[in-house]
Order: sequence, then C-alpha cells, then structure tokens
Amino acid sequence: MRFVVVGGTNTLVTTIAFYGLARVLQARIAFTIVYVAGLAFVVLVTPGYVFGARSAWPRRVLLAFWYVGTYLVGIGVISLLTSVVSASRIAVVLGTVAVTAPLGFVGARLLVGRRGYGAGMSAGGSTPSG
Repeated sequence: MRFVVVGGTNTLVTTIAFYGLARVLQARIAFTIVYVAGLAFVVLVTPGYVFGARSAWPRRVLLAFWYVGTYLVGIGVISLLTSVVSASRIAVVLGTVAVTAPLGFVGARLLVGRRGYGAGMSAGGSTPSG
C-alpha cells in the first residue's frame, strides 16, 4: 500500500509539473526534468517509507539505475504501442503503466526492500507484505 502512495504521489506531482513546464519548455526537456526529480524522490523515499528498511547508498544508486532501465522500457512500450499498434492515447498510457509499475516495484523490492538485503543493508522495520 505504501508503494501505491509513494508512486501515486510521485505520478501526480510529476504530471502536474510536466504539464506546467511543457508550457514554457520543449516537452522532452520538461519530461526529463520531472523524471529526474521523480527519480530522486523515489530513490530517497522508497527504502525507508515503502519497505521500512535502511539501505546503503550503493543500493540506492542501483535502484536509480533500475528506474532508468524501467524508463527505457516505458519508452519502448510507448514506441511499440504508438508506432506499431497505433493504439489510442489511453491504451498507450495504461499499457505503459501496466508494464512499468510492476517493474518499479520488483526492482525496489529486490534492491532496497527488506527481503532484498545485501551488503550494506539493515532492518529498519517491517515491510508491507510481512
């Protein structure tokens, strides 16, 4: 549930910021700015708030790389759905979220979640799933 709250908050805030920035900047630049800001938010908040764990900075850096990879997958899904399938805008949005949201959760769970302990990680509380 906490993942939904963090992800939902991140999505809402970055969408509003993207819309505002896109009014004064090129869309690609606006998207890049809000994606980087959202990524920083997720990397800082996910380990402690979502999974109740403290993680070392190397694990957080790995999480950031995971999210960059997830971003690239999302761009691929968008390209596939728009160019190859000619899907509607709502299908593109929902399809992209359907692929990237689970990837974000899995990466966070493996890299900074309580059961994803590795070097430099210690327990800081319980996780949403146990």
